[in-house]
Amino acid sequence: MLITNKRQFDGGTLVVTGVPVQKCECDEQMLLNDSALIAGYVRLLVDRSIIGEVTVSMQDLKQKFTIQDFLPKEAQQH
Repeated sequence: MLITNKRQFDGGTLVVTGVPVQKCECDEQMLLNDSALIAGYVRLLVDRSIIGEVTVSMQDLKQKFTIQDFLPKEAQQH
């Protein structure tokens, strides 16, 4: 199942479409890697002072970024 995920950030809202989730009883669970990728992208938007509503598909995020792209440089060396 695919959902749209909205995250507020300083200056706006990130809307990620096509996010896969697993349905468990009455709850939907997003994959941890996907959640971390979205969080990293939100940080990028804040760092670059992007304002307004930004809409991107999960597929586009995965094609352009990995979780490692959002890790601090020190953490990537270990």
